[in-house]
Amino acid sequence: MADLLDLFGRALDACARAGLALACALLAAMALLINVEVLGRYFFNFSTLIADEYTGYFFTWLTMASLLWGLRRGDFLAVDAAVRRLGPRARDACACLAALVGLCVALVLLDATWELLAVSLKFGSRSIQPSQTPLWIPQLALPAGFALLALAYLHEILARARAALTGTAAEKAGGQAGGRAPAPP
Repeated sequence: MADLLDLFGRALDACARAGLALACALLAAMALLINVEVLGRYFFNFSTLIADEYTGYFFTWLTMASLLWGLRRGDFLAVDAAVRRLGPRARDACACLAALVGLCVALVLLDATWELLAVSLKFGSRSIQPSQTPLWIPQLALPAGFALLALAYLHEILARARAALTGTAAEKAGGQAGGRAPAPP
């Protein structure tokens, strides 16, 4: 099981690196689109008509694409003043419990956003903006991001449970609080 768990962790790390690369590309695209819009309006009296809409879509996509990276690096906010005073096994048990809560929240959000996506596809919903973008395209980021987040929390639970049961150091277990970060792209 340890080998399978490590393989699962490496696959999540690869997805996190890909998500980070996508987020960086989208941030650059947002900056370019905003600058084209500003310069076009200021100097040439024209508008792209899509800048506001698409920067919102890009921001949603980059946020969802970078959630996995943030969790795997341990960059999510945590209140751990009391937990830091516990022994290693108790800390791992608390981290496992916290990851279970995170998994439940991610699954609820996955379900809700999956339903939103399904409704948009069923009715062929489109943006009210001039681009008439099919809404399933920007909405696809939501269930995809929450699914990856749920998988990362599942890995965290399994790694922390193994660490708590075997007495293995948390850093060796991998996962969020273990401080292991995938290498940047």
